[in-house]
Amino acid sequence: MAKMTSANDKVALQKLAALLEKVRGESLAHQKALGDEKTARAADNATSAQKLAVLEGKFDVLNANLTKLQTDLASSLAMKAQLLAEKTALAKSLDLANEANRALKKDFDEASVQIRRLDTTLKHYALLIKDLRAENKELQSEIALLRSKVPTGVAGTGGGDTAPAPVTAPGQAVSGKVTAVHDGVASINIGRTKGIKEKMKLKVFRGGKFVAHLRIDLVEPDSAAGVILNKKLDVVQGDEVATDLK
Repeated sequence: MAKMTSANDKVALQKLAALLEKVRGESLAHQKALGDEKTARAADNATSAQKLAVLEGKFDVLNANLTKLQTDLASSLAMKAQLLAEKTALAKSLDLANEANRALKKDFDEASVQIRRLDTTLKHYALLIKDLRAENKELQSEIALLRSKVPTGVAGTGGGDTAPAPVTAPGQAVSGKVTAVHDGVASINIGRTKGIKEKMKLKVFRGGKFVAHLRIDLVEPDSAAGVILNKKLDVVQGDEVATDLK
């Protein structure tokens, strides 16, 4: 009986020893697995730390860029405000310049009208001077001829009767001739003594056919000058002129 008990204990011890060995092996395996897992976690932690460091570096860069962009935005807004102020000032200056330009253009147009009027007047005077010189030359020739025919001691005594220049009665038609033409202006050989007045419009004829109208702008006692209007043909020296008076 004692021997059986000893044998059973021995078997039980062997089983226990085998179980302990098995538990020890499993424990070692578990410890190894835990070590491997710890090592893997440590590696993962190192990798994560490295990634975190990289991300933190990128974040710092992004933050620096954001700060720079905010600074640039503030500068851009300030520049925009300045440009808007300059634009407003330029628009105001442009309005003033346009207003001044309109005033200058008005003055220029008025001056141009005055210049054209003066130019027309000068042309009229030039034609009248030309006519008067021609008449003066003719008068000098006539005086010289008359002096050559008058006996000595008679001419130049003065006090002689001079017939007054005939004056056309109001309402009577008047006719004359064109004595000169220059740059759209014509001179005629009838004037104030024949009832010719400024702004009067005469008709110009040639061989009984209508040539043009002549608006009188300058009148002398025995001559006048005006602008040629509504011409059908070119007015030439020698053309006939007549008023519409009947």
